[in-house]
This record gives sequence, C-alpha cells and structure tokens, in this order.
Amino acid sequence: MKTITTFCVALALTMGLTTLAQQARTLPALLDVLTENHTGRISDVFTETEIQILRAHFDQLNGDEIPQTEFPGKMIRTTEAVMGHFANIMPTNLSMIQIVAPSPLSEFEGAGATIPGSKDAYVVDNNNNLYRVSDNGDYLFIGELSPNGAQSFTGLEFASDGTLYGIATDGMGSTRLYEINPMNQTVTPIGTDNGLVVGIALGRDASNNLYSYDIDSDTVHRIDRVTGNITLLGPLGFDANFGQGMGYDHKSGNLMMTAFNNGTIKPELRTVNTTTGATTLVGTIVPSQTLQFGWMSMFDPNLAVEDKSAIQFGLSPVPAGNYLDLNAAINIETVAIYNVLGQIILQETVNDSTARLDISNLNAGVYILEVNSNRSRSAKRFIKQ
Repeated sequence: MKTITTFCVALALTMGLTTLAQQARTLPALLDVLTENHTGRISDVFTETEIQILRAHFDQLNGDEIPQTEFPGKMIRTTEAVMGHFANIMPTNLSMIQIVAPSPLSEFEGAGATIPGSKDAYVVDNNNNLYRVSDNGDYLFIGELSPNGAQSFTGLEFASDGTLYGIATDGMGSTRLYEINPMNQTVTPIGTDNGLVVGIALGRDASNNLYSYDIDSDTVHRIDRVTGNITLLGPLGFDANFGQGMGYDHKSGNLMMTAFNNGTIKPELRTVNTTTGATTLVGTIVPSQTLQFGWMSMFDPNLAVEDKSAIQFGLSPVPAGNYLDLNAAINIETVAIYNVLGQIILQETVNDSTARLDISNLNAGVYILEVNSNRSRSAKRFIKQ
C-alpha cells in the first residue's frame, strides 16, 4: 500500500519543480517519492534528469527489455501526457506512437473513450471539463461534469448499449461509479463510495461488466454497473502509479490497459484477466522514452462511421450576418455557440425544429454551433461576417 496520494495543481507544480531544480534529490529520496500515489503526470513530480536516474536504476535491476508479444488488437486512441499530444498507439508495433495533433489542454487528461459509431472521443481533464475530440485532434469543449466532493474523473467507458460510465476519485479513499449524460453533462452516482482508495481507470468486458484497478493496493476489481458494488479479483502483478488507461478491445475480446509501471518507470500495454485480475505484459510503449498515457480506447478507423444518431441540420445564411437560421428534421432542445478555443459564447433553449439565433453581438470570425436533442448532438462551423 502506498503512503500518500498526490493531486497536483498548477501553483504547487510550479513551486515544486522550482524546488527540484534548486535541490537535486538523491536516488533514495526519489525512490521514496515513488512509494506515494500520484494520479497525474510523472513529469509533474520528477524532473527529466530525475526520471533518467530512475530509469537507469530500474534498467539495471530488471535487465534486458522483454520483447513485445504478438497482439491482434486495433489502434489505441489516447493522449500522451508528457509531451501533450493527442495520439494513436499501434498494438502491433509499440516502438513508436502516431502523433495526431498537439493537445490544447494544460490539465492532465485522465479519462476518455471512443464514442460508439463515431470517429470522435470524449475526454475529461482533471478539472472535470468534458471535451469532444475529433479523429484529427480538434477539441470541442462540451461542459463541466460535477462528481461528488473533490473527486476527479479517472476513467470513462461505453457499454454496448451506448451508456457512458465514469469512475471518479478524490485520491484519498473516495471513489465512485457514475452514469454520464454528455448531452447535458449530468452525472448520476451509482451506489455509494465503493472502497477503492484510488480507482484509476475504467474498462469493461463483452458482457458489460465494468472493471477498475486501485493504484493504492495494486488490485483489480469488477464493478456492478447497477449497484456500483465492487468485487475483488486479485493483484495486478506490478506496481501501478500515475495516470493509467483501460478499455475493451472488441477484436481480441481482451480488457486492455495502458499501464505506467512504477517498477520500470515506463509505460506498458497489458491485458487483464477478468477472472483473476492478473495482467500480462504485451510490451513496453516506446521503450526509448518515458511517455505516459492517462486514458486509452480501442479504435478502428476503417470501421468507424459517422454517428448515426447525429442530428442532421442546416444553417443559413452562409456566411452569417446578424442572424443565423437553424432548421432540422427533428425537435432541437438546446443550442450552444462556441469560439474556436472551445469557450461557450451563447446558449439557448429551442424546443423546436427551427430557430433564428441573434448573433449580432458576436465579433466577426469562425464559430461552432452545437445542437442537442435528448442523447444526440451535432456540431457545425460557421462564419460570422
């Protein structure tokens, strides 16, 4: 059991890294810090020099790198946290990652999942801000989620029926399962706090059983998605720390994790035995670097299609002047306009299939109009003259 859980904030990080730069810590001191729980970036806790010291120490202890095993899974969508890139991991070749685009977020992206039937993914940062991210790395701010107390979401997973679940923790003994409606950003607690000290990720199996693991006890647990109750399966088989990812792979039928191994100071791709909780190493992800992946979701770009539940709507005139006319084939509940930074500019209730929006107060430029109806949503860009 680790001793302390650390949620890093901007001021503390700035002060902490300044102190580290002034006071070089010894290897025993660095190893002592590793006994603590950390849920964010490793680079928020150690300097690059200190990471190299730790890597050299564990390389000497562990010997030669274990070769990657064959794995038939699809592409893994993720955010690489140290460099700050929306990226893809290729399970058949873990020696490199595919950078899609720089992430615009400064906060750690600790939870994410591919939207079923879509090329997009939902991502939640440590401040519980929800974003929709396209397959080319465009981030659209959706809204803020509100779990209980000081909890932050550390895992997302879709069930096969399209229900989105999330797990959130305060890092100090309070972890809970939620059902999330991304259309209106409501979160519904399922059961009570489940006993995990730091539930760090969320995944499922083919039967929609949910799973998470605790980086305090390094154990895997099954979660009942109706009651929120947990069942202990067993130990991970490695020392997990910092941000972790978990997700279900339809192709192989495996529950996968992008794990950060405290005993190697490297990110790893692992499979999870959903009966015993034991994990099996597939391989180290980019062994030459110390990267980190705070969420993962399997993604097949060849099978992904546009979301069939997306709302079809039209906008006129294009470009727009003082007014923007909206028409759709179904009833629209709400609309929102965002600027290109993802900041909400206007939000209105419509409850009709047509609407005229007054945009006379907007400056000239590019904006994004989002329409919502029940659990469906769509967004389009438009230009204000």
